[in-house]
Amino acid sequence: MTPRFKAAWIIILASILFAPDALRAKNGASASAEKALMPFTVSKISIRGNKAVTTDEIRSIMLTSTSSSFLGTGLFGGAVRPFIPEDFEKDIGLIKKLYTFKGYFSTAVDTTIVRRSDRRKVELFIRINENQPSRIDTLTYAGLDSIPAGLRTRYISRSRIKARDVFSVEKLIQERDRSLEFFREYGFALFHPDSIRIKVDTVGLNAGIHYRLNLPGKVSYGPINVVVHDPVKKDDDKTARKFMRDNMSVTIYGRQRMVNDIFTHSVAYKPGRLTKHSLEQRTLQNFGATNLFSSISIENDSLKAGTLYTSIHLTPSPKHLIEPKLLLDNRYGPLFVGSALAYENRNLFGGAEQFRLSAEYGTQTTTKNSLVGTMNESQYDHARMYDMSIKGNLVMPILKREGAALTTTAEYSQSTLPVLLKSRKELVRASYSARLNKSSRINFDFFEIEIAQKDSLRGFRQLFKSQLARNISIDPNNETAVNNGIDSLLQKRINQTFRLKYNYSNRNAPSISRKTTWNIAAMAEESGSLFWLIDKFVDKSNHTGFTDADPQIFGTAYSQYYKFDTQFAFAKDLSPDRQFAGRLSLGWMSPYGKSNSTPEDRRFYAGGSNSMRGWLFNTLGPGSSSSKAASNFGADIKLELGMEYRMKLFKFLGQPSGITLFTDIGNIWDHNGPYALTLASLKRDFAWDAGAGLRVDSPIGPFRFDFAWKLHDPAEPNPWQISNWNLKDVTFNFGIGEAF
Repeated sequence: MTPRFKAAWIIILASILFAPDALRAKNGASASAEKALMPFTVSKISIRGNKAVTTDEIRSIMLTSTSSSFLGTGLFGGAVRPFIPEDFEKDIGLIKKLYTFKGYFSTAVDTTIVRRSDRRKVELFIRINENQPSRIDTLTYAGLDSIPAGLRTRYISRSRIKARDVFSVEKLIQERDRSLEFFREYGFALFHPDSIRIKVDTVGLNAGIHYRLNLPGKVSYGPINVVVHDPVKKDDDKTARKFMRDNMSVTIYGRQRMVNDIFTHSVAYKPGRLTKHSLEQRTLQNFGATNLFSSISIENDSLKAGTLYTSIHLTPSPKHLIEPKLLLDNRYGPLFVGSALAYENRNLFGGAEQFRLSAEYGTQTTTKNSLVGTMNESQYDHARMYDMSIKGNLVMPILKREGAALTTTAEYSQSTLPVLLKSRKELVRASYSARLNKSSRINFDFFEIEIAQKDSLRGFRQLFKSQLARNISIDPNNETAVNNGIDSLLQKRINQTFRLKYNYSNRNAPSISRKTTWNIAAMAEESGSLFWLIDKFVDKSNHTGFTDADPQIFGTAYSQYYKFDTQFAFAKDLSPDRQFAGRLSLGWMSPYGKSNSTPEDRRFYAGGSNSMRGWLFNTLGPGSSSSKAASNFGADIKLELGMEYRMKLFKFLGQPSGITLFTDIGNIWDHNGPYALTLASLKRDFAWDAGAGLRVDSPIGPFRFDFAWKLHDPAEPNPWQISNWNLKDVTFNFGIGEAF
């Protein structure tokens, strides 16, 4: 090899060996240059020293914020928000102004900005020295000389502001709004915010407040004009129907059918009476409760000689509504999908009667059945689980009583169950419901007849003998007892039921006064009393397959039982994006009279997305039973407690979404037998789970994806599962809407 050729090879080898490093250096320099051009983003905002104002309240007014994403992965976090120093300076001014509104005039705000150039991140530290707040030392009112002494005393005694209270602009506004609301209840309909002057004098840490009220004259209601607009076309007198009653003129455009009582019973204020704002609000609520109108408004037309002329404008909602719905869950383990279609007529006969007809069908996507235990696949029918129902109901409001209605319901349903049974039901019900107050309602089912029939699939007898018989004290080797037990389960049954429900919720209370949302539901149910009277005094004939000791009428069995079910639920807002919620469910039922057992369709069940989430739908209990098939026949006693900590961490398609940590504890028990509820079994056979769930919000409610692990499983020989905990031993439940 010549020296020239050798030198050429050296140059080529050197370029091959060192070119990557040079390229990397060039790329590194380029990447560093690009990184230097990237904007700084805020990775942390630390706020200290604030006591009078919460951290969340301060963050809510700031322009500067950290980027939120799902578990810090960057998913669903939206666009990256750069750090803008000018906005941060504005934030400091906003924080000081917020404290000024709260009465802390001498609050000092110090800041520290730490830049992490290597990561293009900014950490912001805000230190607040609140100092002492200003307090109210004097409170006076002027302009009240023209009203009676009793009314003046009542107004002043209900003041939202008290001497020695910490001064705040919020309280000034609340007192102004209270004043408007108070006097509008006593005929001062024209009293408005400009009629109130507020003067604040501050000296040091003391604040004096002076309210001057310019009260107008009292006015009374004059003739009322009600207009129902044509929802499709422009109002045309040719299509109008008019009538007069009690100084109320009603005009209905568009040939719409509406009975006169809708208007006479919905308008709460009357001509000749002093104006009262609460009566106008009740009028709006009454028309809203009919579900006939999409727009409702009261307008003041004119004022003549102390008489106020008003018009009520009503725009009807669409009379006919078709509602499709998608069903999706995992009630039996594998994916269960279906659909529903409903038709609704919101004004069937012209008196705000609501008729609704719905059909629903859902089926499991596979024939997999986890309840058959160790049975050979050739021993049972591989049926696909499904649910089908057709339901019609008619709601007829009682216009003379606000919030009251009569409802009639007819329903037909059939299904194939995992316990190798086919179920068929027909039901007719009549109910009365009424609103007790703004927060509570009662519902009384004064007539209900249900006919229930079950048929067995191939393999049910084997399943009964292997997993069900011993749970109901039947010897599986005693063929006569087995036959009697199966005949009892498959027996056609007719149930007559009385049911009383009570519901309370403060969800509609003003958010200012509502710190915690409470929901209480209680139900008492009795079945069989009317059929017992027919059995005893009317049907005295003998029927094949029944004795005098059996509950039957005209050759069909009926049930006799009492049932009580209650649920207490709460949700406490800890901050705008944090919530703590809980639920306590208690249930008890018992047969009476001629019945020795309760119908399985009416019993309590445990497991599933709205129950014990460590177990699939209806696969827990009773007691320490390890038979999932037995769990599908329920029990007579239920105790459950659930807790959730809900966190909104990100947005998905503009909807706030996040993570929920939860735990459930409870079970179902029998009255007697091996799984009866006793003090010992309560301490020994409780079920306990814990887990986490993803909440993706939507207009129809949050989609719930819950992953739960069993902490204490009473069906296992060693119930405590913590010592052998495995990440893979997870139970997944899916649902729509919060669990409680």
